[in-house]
Amino acid sequence: MTELTSEPTVPPRGTLLERIQERYGSLRKSERVVADFLRENAGARLDSSITELGRKLGVSEATISRVSRALGYEGFPDLKLSVAEGSRPPGTYANIPVEIAAGDSLIQTSGKLMSLLVAGLEGTQRMLDAQRLEQAVDALSKARKIIFVGVGGGAAICDEAAHLFLKAGFDAASYRDGYTQTIIAAKLSPEDVVVGISHTGTTLTVSETLLLARENGATTIAITSDLDSDVAEAAQVCLTTWGATQQVVPLHGDFLEGRISQLFLVDLLYVGVLFRMGETTAHNLRLTGGALVKHYLHHRGVAGKP
Repeated sequence: MTELTSEPTVPPRGTLLERIQERYGSLRKSERVVADFLRENAGARLDSSITELGRKLGVSEATISRVSRALGYEGFPDLKLSVAEGSRPPGTYANIPVEIAAGDSLIQTSGKLMSLLVAGLEGTQRMLDAQRLEQAVDALSKARKIIFVGVGGGAAICDEAAHLFLKAGFDAASYRDGYTQTIIAAKLSPEDVVVGISHTGTTLTVSETLLLARENGATTIAITSDLDSDVAEAAQVCLTTWGATQQVVPLHGDFLEGRISQLFLVDLLYVGVLFRMGETTAHNLRLTGGALVKHYLHHRGVAGKP
């Protein structure tokens, strides 16, 4: 007969350590293995999937799920987010640099934020690999079509990138949902380039899109902070942004230094392509610029009529 862990009538509250202490006596031997690991690594970054953690500890995924619920969490993903947030000092927010405090004046916040963003850009500059950068610019310069894929905050950077390359005369587009990204990737060819943007490198739809595009012969480029991530490994060329040592919580807002670093690399690729193609892109920029001037002058004239 299988022994079941009794669920608490009232779910435990408090910090992870307090919850473990409260429920430890009611846990089975295999469940205590999980609880001991969590207690010994409290405040540390918990990157493992439930499968990876189970393999590491020699327990089943069901055991980890039971422990998560016994500690008052909805499941293992909820536990991971709580661990990440619990490692931060009081009064701070997920993905907001810990140097910025809620009690700072707006002017103090401004100064700190500026310094942190500059530090992020400087870190990204130090991590640039000249050969990879040249490969990315070369591929983009020759592309028949350029596709940018991202989710959430990364998608906003993709939109800006597509906008830049469109004005320079490229067939460029940005897609932010996995359904559309899959459809587009399935129709690409060796003449095309896909750029995937993900700060953590764990965005599944982005890595899957890069892999599918790569299978079809397209050149794939990743912009991410983690060179060992799924997104990085799915791409042929990876440009690495600076990453802070603080825990980044997926879906809890944007990592500020990451976004500015991504935009920096997009602008760098854009300028590199402009210079690589010379008069061709310069001519296209004059054409699109002139068309936009006529467009806005026309609408201003229409609006000014009685």
